[in-house]
Amino acid sequence: IIAFFVRLGLFGPFLLEALSTSFFYVPLANEFLLFALIGRAGGGAWWPAYALMAAAGAVAGAFVLDLVVRRAGEKGIERFVRPRTYSHLKSKLEEHAGRVLFVAAALPPPFPFRVTLMAASALQTPRARLLTAVFFGRALRFTAESLLILYLGRRFLKYMNSDAVEYAVYAFTVVAVLGSAFTIYKLFGKR
Repeated sequence: IIAFFVRLGLFGPFLLEALSTSFFYVPLANEFLLFALIGRAGGGAWWPAYALMAAAGAVAGAFVLDLVVRRAGEKGIERFVRPRTYSHLKSKLEEHAGRVLFVAAALPPPFPFRVTLMAASALQTPRARLLTAVFFGRALRFTAESLLILYLGRRFLKYMNSDAVEYAVYAFTVVAVLGSAFTIYKLFGKR
């Protein structure tokens, strides 16, 4: 899967992050893609472009998710988010939506970024604030990850080529497919 996105070049991080931020659950896929792109010959010079394209992809995915969840509103969010979690997020988002979204976008998994994004959309957070926070949070995250890849990449690539990591990728793929199917079912299955 990563090889397909590597062949897309600069568009690869954009498309993969757009899918991951919207309805498809793809944990750590863009991190693996950044490793592959930056680790290849000449790829290190392109790290700022890869980080910005991934951040732009997050904005595109957030926009698609926002279109659906904003229409569903607070009543519709109950299908995706537990009431207790939503209540907690609601109190935080009503006061500091931009900051909460920025932090949520900047933190790596397992932080519930998508849940935070959906709650902000259901609460009708202004779209410009929502998308700006997502862009800058993801840009910070992917910039930091790209710099770590540049610094530690060669040592880590040896580990990434091991059999254990290959099996872990298969496990992540199964989790991604099941998570995506569950999300799509929750969204469209009861209609």
